[in-house]
Amino acid sequence: MNLLTNKPLLSVDCDGVLIPNVLEEALGEYIKLSGLGTHDSSPLWTWYNELVRSNPQELNIPLLKKLIELKDQYYIELWTNRSYTLKDATLKNLNGYKGVFDDFHFYSGRKHLSQREGVVIDNNERYLSCGETGILYQM
Repeated sequence: MNLLTNKPLLSVDCDGVLIPNVLEEALGEYIKLSGLGTHDSSPLWTWYNELVRSNPQELNIPLLKKLIELKDQYYIELWTNRSYTLKDATLKNLNGYKGVFDDFHFYSGRKHLSQREGVVIDNNERYLSCGETGILYQM
């Protein structure tokens, strides 16, 4: 429950839910091929940040329209494993739909450590237990 609005929380993942999972899949492949580590200072993240910034993805318009319908009932948050350094690129990709979200949370690969009140929507079962209720979403 958001204390300011008294609305239940709805936390929505980005990659694989709001946009196709193409960039995360490319990241996984690049990790395998390059042999680069995933630690915070790895050059891997420079490569990934540039990939995200230069490759906006098609939006899941049906889901975004449904979120607009739910906006009066829920406090809607973007809840993503993306790094905060990708906030501008992520919001640019959302285009006119960024107003759907009341708040934005960037977890830099540590989303699994977060605990969300209310409902979480994710394409990965691993994160469903981060919320009181988890909805597995497949594009």
